[in-house]
Amino acid sequence: MRLLSIVLLALLASGCANLQPKNQIIDLQRQADTAYSQGDFATSTKLYERLAKKLPTDAGIRYQLGNSQARQGNNQAAVASYRDALVRDPQHARSWHNLLQVQLREATLTAAEMRRYLNDQTPHADKALERAEQLLNVFPQAQE
Repeated sequence: MRLLSIVLLALLASGCANLQPKNQIIDLQRQADTAYSQGDFATSTKLYERLAKKLPTDAGIRYQLGNSQARQGNNQAAVASYRDALVRDPQHARSWHNLLQVQLREATLTAAEMRRYLNDQTPHADKALERAEQLLNVFPQAQE
């Protein structure tokens, strides 16, 4: 009987020990989500980065990380995070959507900047400026 009690106690203790890392991950997720919802994107980015290390196969964490990075204007990091999410889950539609949004924003900003600075008398400028105009005509709101 005593041996049975010891075995049960050991099993119970080992079960509780296994819950602790899961609870830590859940707490970390809550903290990251709270920081994001409060607009504290620097903190949410750090927390999502920690979560990404703890959950190496989770596409959703990388999607959230990309969102935090995009909200800070760190478009290159956001693109990398969305791509990381898509490596883990190619069907993650929200990652595809946000990846496209960030890339379009970058492309239209580049087109608007080129239009401002590139002299139309520069060799080959006509082709570049024509392409920029085409892009800006399709996505005029993204150049703001």
